Amino acid sequence: MKKLIALLLTAASLFTFSAACFAANPSVYLNGEKMTFEVEPFIDNERTLVPMRAIFEAVDAVIQWDPETQTVIGVKQDNGETNFVTLQIGSPTAFINSAPTELDAPPVIVNDRTFVPLRFVVESLGEKVEWDPENFSVIITTD
Repeated sequence: MKKLIALLLTAASLFTFSAACFAANPSVYLNGEKMTFEVEPFIDNERTLVPMRAIFEAVDAVIQWDPETQTVIGVKQDNGETNFVTLQIGSPTAFINSAPTELDAPPVIVNDRTFVPLRFVVESLGEKVEWDPENFSVIITTD
């Protein structure tokens, strides 16, 4: 009976540990500095979603929000080149300079905050993104 109780307690603690790991919010680093957000990023469909304004501004993009169509447009000028990224809440299709691209996780509104897929936005604007699974972190590198 003692072995059964010990086994159950061990299993319960492992389950609690595993659930805590998967429930954690990912950390996001920009050029080695940990970013802070008013609302924490989260994972949806294996994609990290972050607050819209914070991520666009972090990579020096200007954003426009159309509340009527729930569409966000990010514009970034770099080395004389202009890139546009357009996303619409709930839509699995986004646009990079007018070219359609399918998303694994569409933008969403959670508690009156707009979240966008981090990798898609950052890479579309010409920056690099890596996933560090050991530290449950996203690493963004800009030029």
